[in-house]
Amino acid sequence: MSKQNQNGRAGWIGLVLVRFIVPLWIGIGATVKLAERSPKLLPEHLRDALDVSGIDLHWALAWFIGIEIAAVLIMVLLPRLAREVAIFMLSVFCLVLLYEIFNGNVTNCGCLGSYSPAPWLMLSIDLAMLIAVIALPVRHLSYMPDRLAAMLTSFAAIFFFILAYIHVVGSAKDIQVVVPQIDGSQPSTSVDSTTTITLPPYYTLDVSDWSGKPIREIELISWIPDLPPSIEEGQQYLIMYSRTCEHCHELLLEHFSYDPPAPTTLVAIPESTDGFAEGGGLDNPCLDCLEVELPVGTDWLMTPPIVISIEDGVVQCAQESEETYDPQCLPWHGF
Repeated sequence: MSKQNQNGRAGWIGLVLVRFIVPLWIGIGATVKLAERSPKLLPEHLRDALDVSGIDLHWALAWFIGIEIAAVLIMVLLPRLAREVAIFMLSVFCLVLLYEIFNGNVTNCGCLGSYSPAPWLMLSIDLAMLIAVIALPVRHLSYMPDRLAAMLTSFAAIFFFILAYIHVVGSAKDIQVVVPQIDGSQPSTSVDSTTTITLPPYYTLDVSDWSGKPIREIELISWIPDLPPSIEEGQQYLIMYSRTCEHCHELLLEHFSYDPPAPTTLVAIPESTDGFAEGGGLDNPCLDCLEVELPVGTDWLMTPPIVISIEDGVVQCAQESEETYDPQCLPWHGF
């Protein structure tokens, strides 16, 4: 690269892009994740792969935040490595987003917290910046001697890794919840006693092996307070949904707004570990449904609506992210 190119207008544009715009873009994402500290912000399919591998999702989130902040520090303080780090980080982001999109995640990647744009839009932004970083020369501009910059970057990166670990992993606590217990030897018309159970900091849903199981053997269902004992009688629907979920509202409006063919219990999922969203709630179209709530405090990592059909206390079908117009788990509706 010639000195003229480095010092020309293209070099200055490349400098601003690599040393300011890209670090700011990555830094905003890392800061939002650090503030919200929820594994829900990990890309959905990457999160599933980590969970299957047995990796703690809070630890993984803290690690990714630390890497992003370290990349920002390198791009800002170490000019000789700034361009290479920008290319590496943006390339990884693009690959992750492509993986999410090809696996069906077209709603939210968690890149900028709870209100992230759709993955395709994030991919467009990251890809445009990646192409620009590769194409443009970058003018060399140093704030301090290389050795001092390297030391400062190292110490700052270690500090932020520790901060992310303490703030994300250290804040993950089990919660205690009192739930009713049904004595299986008695008629399921009344609750016999209550018990205190411990719920994990986060819960990842997997309904693949629920069919054919008694509902009292399914851990998640046993955690639902105020679930009626009659849920084990005859044909029943159990639907876990979010009050702010348009897809959930659409499903209930289409199939449960008038005279459902089987008793239906709705289980509201808290939108965050702090509780239910105060705004943005949609009207519940199922006037004949009983509604209860999952406990607040656990990070519920699931994609509503989750529809469970039950007959005589045994799960007949369970489907996460149930489709409205081609439902897989509404047998009492004739599907």
